Amino acid sequence: MARPQRNEARATIAKSGKPRAGASAVGAWGEREAGILSVAEDLFLRNGYENTSMAAVAAAAGLSEGTLYNYFRNKNDLVIRAGLAALERRVEAAQQAVKEAGSLREGLERLIALHLSAVIEDDEKYRIWLREVRGVKSYRRSAGRDALARFANQFVALLDKFGHGEDRPGGPSRAMMRDMVFGGSEHIGFTAMIQRRAATIDVHATAKILANVYLRGFGLE
Repeated sequence: MARPQRNEARATIAKSGKPRAGASAVGAWGEREAGILSVAEDLFLRNGYENTSMAAVAAAAGLSEGTLYNYFRNKNDLVIRAGLAALERRVEAAQQAVKEAGSLREGLERLIALHLSAVIEDDEKYRIWLREVRGVKSYRRSAGRDALARFANQFVALLDKFGHGEDRPGGPSRAMMRDMVFGGSEHIGFTAMIQRRAATIDVHATAKILANVYLRGFGLE
């Protein structure tokens, strides 16, 4: 799967680690952290986490490396917060998908596609997220877990929207259906990533297949 094209000027900075002559710092004072995160995400996606230094991020953001450490303790802190920012955008996209859905099937396909794409289209960030966020004892009370829960619960909101507001006797609970939907799609993406075949996955076609399986299996159609 092709990676998004990025600004060539940033690519030059990332390689040299030096800011452009006269480069201005990203963002206004109160918005600088968001600007740094945006720059860092671009560099992580283009060059990989291991190949991106704090000096390169600072240069691309038009800041000194010392100033960068006023906002982020270290590179680990930076990448975790970049991942959280990306997850918050995914929560917003999921909320919009539910709002715009004309049918249960349409909404489910969009939610699955959002989750699957987060795994296979930015696999390095996903690996770091597993290791540094979901793999620590504090995860249960973390902002990352809260955001992920808000994302997953858009499936429940989708069920509410289309008249499936109660658990059915003898069937899976709505929470169980939610966990099967996102657990299954994540497993497919994770397996493809580990087997180095993520580029072969058609996210939207896979989402359609999975939505069909889940809707029929849950008896929702």
